[in-house]
Amino acid sequence: MAKENSGAWGKTYSKIFSIIFFAILVVQLLSPDLSLSNISDHFLWRKVLIQSFSAVRYTMGDKVFNAGLVGKDGWLYYSGDFSINDYQKTDLMGPHRLEDLAGILNLLNESVTRHGGVLWVIIPPDKNTIYPQYMPVEISVIGRTSRLDQLTEYLQEKTKLNILDLRPVFNPISRSSQLYYKTDAHWNCLGAYYASNELFAKIGVLYPEVQVHPLSDFQIGSTTDFSLDILAAMGLGSHEETVTLTPKFPTGTMSYGTYENNESIKVAVNSKKDLPNMMVLHDSFYTECLNQFIEPQFSKTLSVHYQSILLSDYIKLIDAEKPDVVIVEFAEREIEYFFKLVSRKAK
Repeated sequence: MAKENSGAWGKTYSKIFSIIFFAILVVQLLSPDLSLSNISDHFLWRKVLIQSFSAVRYTMGDKVFNAGLVGKDGWLYYSGDFSINDYQKTDLMGPHRLEDLAGILNLLNESVTRHGGVLWVIIPPDKNTIYPQYMPVEISVIGRTSRLDQLTEYLQEKTKLNILDLRPVFNPISRSSQLYYKTDAHWNCLGAYYASNELFAKIGVLYPEVQVHPLSDFQIGSTTDFSLDILAAMGLGSHEETVTLTPKFPTGTMSYGTYENNESIKVAVNSKKDLPNMMVLHDSFYTECLNQFIEPQFSKTLSVHYQSILLSDYIKLIDAEKPDVVIVEFAEREIEYFFKLVSRKAK
């Protein structure tokens, strides 16, 4: 009976919002300043209507939204890109694709090592990889091997690349700590902290100046975050309390700018000059708190999103700057997107 009532209400609120939508549309089209060609940009109460409709759907128990899924206990999951395929372990890559991907990373690695530097590949796992227990029960795991499994195993067996697989680090910690936002696709600052510490432990072998700090070296606080990507994609306006970590130890004074007036390439300079230099090719996981831990550990950090410049430009940048450490970071769900962008050619 409850299910029947829910279905009836679902049809009812859809009809109500449809009537409201068309009523506002007709009224607006009577205005001489609006037409069907520009109504989408100037639709009256557009944001409020979207948020209200989405809020009603969410309250009524709908689980499938635009680019978002409602999981258990308030957890939301991104459903775009390859997120669901990765969770279900379907649509794997063929051997030739893996070979092509390894070839691009080898090309970058050769450029870095030619100048005496070291390159690390970091692939942040999807939230549903680390917290599968909150995924909707209707979405089941089908296969046994994910694309992340494929890529890490191939790179470890077929190349000499340094691969940082964060799953063995995150999985045990995630049982007692929240490493990702509930309502955003990214890790929070605690997740970024554990990722950076694992990286520092590896880099510190060559550069002892790069130090691993225990959690007790940070002041743990909280803040309210309103810029949550899954909530925004679902049309729900809300917020989430999230953790902050403030160093108790001296980090040097940081200054920020751009590289040779190129807005795509960010530069972070530390007042401490006795540290190695770093370069990062990244996606949004880097700017979601990881940069706050990494940049104070280096005298200068150049960072650029891989959608901003070509692979050839990045290699030229490596040749010009000769960084001690290079990080290539791309999320699990963005494996194909990363390689599509870095392998594209100039027009």
